[in-house]
Amino acid sequence: MSYQSFAFLLFSAVTLILYYISGRHGQKWVLAAANLFFFVSAGAKYLPYLAVTALVTYLGALCIGRVYKKADEKLAAAETQPEKKEIRKKAKSKAKCFLLLSMLVAVGLLAYCKYAGFFTENLNRVLLHFGVPQIETFKTVLPIGISFYTFMALSYILDVYWKRYTAEKNPLTYAVYLSYFPHVVQGPIDRFNEFKEQIKDGVKLSYRNITFGAQLTLWGFFKKLVIADRLGIVVDKVIAGYADYDGIIVILALLLYSIQIYADFSGCIDIVSGISEMFGIKLRRNFNHPYFSRTMAEFWRRWHISLQEWFKDYIYYPVSASALTKKVKKFFKKRSMKRAEELFSSCFPILVVWLITGIWHGAAWKFVVWGLFHAALLIGSLVFEPVFKFFTRILHLDTDNFGWRFIQMARTFLLCCVGRIFFRADSLAHGTALIKKMVTDTTPAVLAYFDFTSFGFSWKMIFVLCAALLVLLVGDILQENISVRETLAKSNLVFRWSIMLLGLIAVIIFGVYGPGYDAASFIYEQF
Repeated sequence: MSYQSFAFLLFSAVTLILYYISGRHGQKWVLAAANLFFFVSAGAKYLPYLAVTALVTYLGALCIGRVYKKADEKLAAAETQPEKKEIRKKAKSKAKCFLLLSMLVAVGLLAYCKYAGFFTENLNRVLLHFGVPQIETFKTVLPIGISFYTFMALSYILDVYWKRYTAEKNPLTYAVYLSYFPHVVQGPIDRFNEFKEQIKDGVKLSYRNITFGAQLTLWGFFKKLVIADRLGIVVDKVIAGYADYDGIIVILALLLYSIQIYADFSGCIDIVSGISEMFGIKLRRNFNHPYFSRTMAEFWRRWHISLQEWFKDYIYYPVSASALTKKVKKFFKKRSMKRAEELFSSCFPILVVWLITGIWHGAAWKFVVWGLFHAALLIGSLVFEPVFKFFTRILHLDTDNFGWRFIQMARTFLLCCVGRIFFRADSLAHGTALIKKMVTDTTPAVLAYFDFTSFGFSWKMIFVLCAALLVLLVGDILQENISVRETLAKSNLVFRWSIMLLGLIAVIIFGVYGPGYDAASFIYEQF
């Protein structure tokens, strides 16, 4: 049941009606039933993986909570500091055992489903080199949303272990959080404590929630159906048949792909966030107009925000505070190498985070290269930061004027597009071939006489696409400065509903769907 399908909209509408009819005490049960139906409709074979992850992390967190509770009771009775220190040490050690066991199961399921085939394939290449018999390749299923609900489960049990909040005793509340159908397939990656606060006492029917949610959902459908899927026709054709096109057309396709993936992914997030808002549950913000970023670091604070925050909290900070990091920093400190100490403490965690980020996106070397590419950009910006500041100062550059900001935004967008080469390519070899094509066979003059209708568009449809992109740009600019939905809510009733009606008509008339059309899945569903 894809998020852009009519079946999903009907399912969401029926669930919404039952949700509010059932009253505050029955809403969790309605969501639990809806989540179960959503998973079963995708394939009952996926359900055991979610169930095991949920059960193991739920019980693991309870065990950790009990360990801490018993330790608190002993601490209250303890009289000396050494005794208290020993109690805390034993409790931490015991809690860590439950944590590691739970994480082992959750991460193990993710690794088995997503990476077993990749690992076996690469191991066989090594074995073949040494003449050793091949290992039979694993055939596994990839449960929907496993990357997302695994990360949510890990964040929950780690937060309990770090005493950020206590373990949840109600299994229904935790199950609803982990399997919540709007966020389980593509995120955002929500945190349990934030989610629980919104559903623990039930939700009252609100006109504001319904209208605001509907507006956001409509905006998401506009991005997906009118922009992303139409751009996808061009991008897919050029990338697949790159050898038949001039390099400048391939470059154009990759530029369009960066817009496509933004409209696709952010469109999906808008759809599910809007539907969730109708339920009175606000999901974490996942996009903040990333193409307005002036640096790559800022870009990744604006793109897939919930994932970046997850990596910051559960990978970056732990690696920064790890024994290895402390040992290396101590090595540099003894030798009075302050700059090296500062760089290592920042760069090493970045390298680890982006290596894992690449692997998280997919079991393929192209994603590893993509992750390392962005790690290199971020590390390079830190290493050369003094140089940039030096030239900015001696050249008397005004970094606050619009011209300079525009140049920075254009540079960041282009760097992002370069990274997209391997992200979009079918393989590492395909990505390399695309780069070779763009570097060795590019004639900009081709753009002057190329027949863009050869992609299957009439000039009218090209005009519609350009107009839609302009609407997207204007919408993002407005959202940078004001709350569009708040502004609409304060405007004239006729104007407000006219805007919504125009948006609905645009999606219905200009959306890419209908007989003979194979609806494109959201790009991030594969992750």
